[in-house]
Formats: sequence, C-alpha cells, structure tokens
Amino acid sequence: MKNYTIYSLLFVFLFSFQINAQSPAKKDSDDDSKEKSKEAKKPKSYEDIITKDAVTDHGLFDIHKVKEKYYYEINDSLLGREMLMVTRIAKTASGIGFGGGKQNTQVLRWHKKDQNILLRVVSHSVVANDSLPISEAVLNSNFEPILYSFKIETVNRDSTSTVIEVTKLFTDDVKPLGYPQSRRKSYKITSLDSKRSFIESLKSYPQNIESRHVKTYNSSEPPSNASVGAISLEINNSMILLPKVPMRRRYSDQRVGWFDRSQVDYGLDNQESKSLKYLDRWRLEVKDEDLERFNNGELVIPKKQIVYYIDRATPVKWRQFIKDGIEDWQVAFEAAGFKEAIIAKDPPTKEEDPDWSPEDIRYSVVRYLASPIPNANGPHVSDPRSGEILESDINWYHNVMTLLRNWFFVQTAAINDEARGVAFKDEVMGRLIRFVSSHEVGHTLGLPHNMGSSSAYPVDSLRSATFTDKFGTAPSIMDYARFNYIAQPEDKGVALMPNIGVYDKYAIKWGYRPILSAEKAEDEKAVLDKWILNNQNSLLHRFGSAGIDPSSQTEDLGNDAVKAGEYGIKNLKRIVPNLI
Repeated sequence: MKNYTIYSLLFVFLFSFQINAQSPAKKDSDDDSKEKSKEAKKPKSYEDIITKDAVTDHGLFDIHKVKEKYYYEINDSLLGREMLMVTRIAKTASGIGFGGGKQNTQVLRWHKKDQNILLRVVSHSVVANDSLPISEAVLNSNFEPILYSFKIETVNRDSTSTVIEVTKLFTDDVKPLGYPQSRRKSYKITSLDSKRSFIESLKSYPQNIESRHVKTYNSSEPPSNASVGAISLEINNSMILLPKVPMRRRYSDQRVGWFDRSQVDYGLDNQESKSLKYLDRWRLEVKDEDLERFNNGELVIPKKQIVYYIDRATPVKWRQFIKDGIEDWQVAFEAAGFKEAIIAKDPPTKEEDPDWSPEDIRYSVVRYLASPIPNANGPHVSDPRSGEILESDINWYHNVMTLLRNWFFVQTAAINDEARGVAFKDEVMGRLIRFVSSHEVGHTLGLPHNMGSSSAYPVDSLRSATFTDKFGTAPSIMDYARFNYIAQPEDKGVALMPNIGVYDKYAIKWGYRPILSAEKAEDEKAVLDKWILNNQNSLLHRFGSAGIDPSSQTEDLGNDAVKAGEYGIKNLKRIVPNLI
C-alpha cells in the first residue's frame, strides 16, 4: 500500500512536469496562429494587388491586367455616376445575324456598400420630380436591382480610388452582358461553357470602356457547325459615362417622324399617369458669342459639330463618295440655323495617332465591314434620360454594292446606258454609294423611314427633267423610293434618284433648331406646333410610316400606284429581251 502511494505521487509529479514543460511551446504555437490570423485579416496594400507586373490602361477607369486577372480602379468621383452599357455581338456564328448588332442597353451605377462595390441597374422608364411627395412612391416601386457584387480588393495610395477584380463579370454567364436570354431558346442553349469562354480585351478611353469577350454556349440546335454542339460569339460591351447634366429634351409629335423614347412621369398635374415621348437627337447648341448673329438669321457653326470618320479599312476610291453623302445633310441643318453642322473626316494614320480607335466613344465612324451581307445600317447610342445621341457607328457591308447594282439595273436600265453593264463604272457606283450614305446618316440623326413621302409627287412629274432636277424623285431621302422606274426612254435629263428633300429639311429644322426663348422643354411646344401647322396642308411635309395605308408603301413612286406600275412594266418589257 505504501509503495502504491509512492508510485502515485511520482506519477502525478512527472505528469505535472510534462504539462509545464509543454506549455511554453503550446503558448508559442497559439501566438503564431494569432499573428497569422491578424496578417490574413490585414488589408492588402495597393502593391500587393497591382503588382509591378501589371499592364495598365488609363482612361475612364484604370484597367490593370495582372497575369490572367483584370482589375478596375474606380475613382471615387465616379461612384454613383450613371453609365450606359451597350451590348453588341461583335463577331457572330454563321446563321446568327451579323456582327455589330445591338442586343441590349442598360443604365448602370457603381455603388459602394461596406466592403463591396455593387453594380446596379438604373431605370428611367418611370419618374417623378424629386421635390414632389410622389417621388418617394416612384422610388419605392423602382428599386435598382443588383447586377453584380465585387469585393473591394484594395484602395490606391491616397485612398481616392477603389480596386475591384472584374474578371468574372465577363467570364461568368452574366446574361444582360451576353447573348440575350430571349434568343437562347431558338437554339436550345443550355449553359455557358466556361472552358471555351474568355476575355479577349478590356480597353479604357476617357469617356468609355470597351470589353470584348468570347462566349461559348452549349447548344443542342446550333444554326451552323452542328457537330460542335455549341455556339461561339464575340461580345462587345461599351460602357459610356453619361453627362452630369442631361441635355434639354425636345418632345416628339407623331406628325413629324422621329426616333423617340418614352417615359412615364407621375409628377405631372394629371389625374392619371402620362407617357411622355422625346426625340433622339444630337446636342447642337449656339456658341455664346454667336447668339446675336443667330437671332438675326445668320448661319452659325454649332459649339460641337457632328463629325463622322471614315474607317481606315474603306477602299480609297469609295471614301469621298461616303463623305459626300454625310455632308449632303449640311443643307438640311442650314434650315435649323447652322452651317457645317455635320462634317466627314479621314481618321488619323497610326503614325499620327497610334491610340485612335473606332471603339472610342468620342468618335463616330462609318465602319467598313468585309461581309457578304448586302446591306448598310445606321444605329446610334443615346442617353435615355434626355435622348441625346452620344455616338453612332454606321455599319457599311461590302456587298451593299451588289444590292445597288441590281436595283439600279432593274429600275433604270431601260432609259439609262450607265446601268446596263454587269459591272458599273466607279463614278456610277460612287453616286449610288453616296445615296446610301445619305440615307443611313439620316437614321443616325434621328429620322426613321418616311414611306409616305414619295406619294406626294404626281406620277407624270417624275418624267420631267425640270421637276426632278429641283425636287428629286421624293420629298425625303428616308423613303424606300429607290430609283426612278417611271421615267421613259424619251424623258431626257430626268433625275433617277432622291436627294435631301423638302421633308428632310423641314424635319431637321423641327428637331434641331434651338428655341432660345424657351427656358424648358415644355415651353417649346407652342413654337413646334406652329411649325407643323404652317405646313399642315402640304403633302411635301407629310410623314407616313409603312403599314396598311396604301400611300405609305415601300419601293413605290408617285401618287398613283397603278399608273406608276404601268410605266414600270413598260420598262421591264424593254429590259427583258436584252437579257442573255
């Protein structure tokens, strides 16, 4: 029993000694863990994230590429500013439209929340003045959804900019920035294949950021290359900084054709909500030093001209014709009180300005596309708050010349030697290119098709050289009036195509002439209405959209479709026997 007690005491002593001997080591280990935890929680410095290996592009946001990761450095002054995101398909799979097609537009706002930056979608479809009680109800029913959330990685050295990683914004399937959900069903797209999707480039300019990323979608019914089981597209997202102060609106009127946008304003003194429509148009303003001259009826150069650049890829022999088509609109802007309001330029060479790019929002460009598509189109990008057109890139497809040759041959070869060859002389094709250039530029200025225009002219007047020399073949180049198929072989010197006409000059004046006496958009209505009423009995000033109205049709000429058709058939009978 005594021995047992001694052994027990010895065991307790040794065990206590071992614990005491180990305690300092355990304490040291715990201290190390705490230090590592503190280091892990310690915010990373700017240099930790944006390393010396970073490739940086300065602009609206500074964009940093570090290995395979992309970072935005957002100046605090830009948080809360509204930006317009335009999503286009830059390059498309065969069978899915054509490159350059706009898919989506959204107003976005970057917002700081705790340790995150939120990218929110802003809507301007429903509004009310901030000073009105109802504005709170509008705000509550128009909550801004969160498109994406980013962890703040670090701040810059003077804490005036925030750095976030944006790689996944473009590599994940963020549907508003990719192929539209509404169109995915057509090809039974099921998911994004991340292994075949990647960022092509992110570029920053003073007023915009351009991102290009390849998206590959798994598809059970792709429009081409079915064996691949997928569709690959190159998406272009343009994020454009909107002006701090929106341009003054001009409210639309259905009696004058115009591309417009609408907004429901609950702040109006009405017993029901009302939808307001306002024009898409460029900001043309009178310089302060020219106000007196403008009021005296003199033509003045606007503060900022509308400038179009011709794509470097455009064949040299066609460039001047495209320029002429652009500047043909100068005569219409003279009716609005401006001279040289719209001009065309060659872009600087790569040697003159290596940083010049047609993707820079500061430049509107006629883009020449090597495509078999026989077409051209004139889209524009505008501020949804005011309708201000910010930029436009006209898509000019090489094979539009095929379309022009076929039209011109069929409609004029009976009376026109220049239209009888398989290939036209450059001068002839150049005049046709100029005509299309003018038409597409008209769209970028805000004018839609005016299919009712051509019905204003008596059919037999289109056989008169005197009449057509003065008025062209239609009051508007925005009609699908094409070429003069009415003229007969004996009608010498008759014009064969439209030009900037009476209606075009009237519409540009109505949409662009500054009304300096008005303090706000509502004050302009009386003057705008007067301009319309001054021409209410003139068919030359009539707008008609295509539809069931027999006088507003495409591909027609004159005020009598039957008579015009009879003349056209006579000419076809002259052409057909000469076809081999």
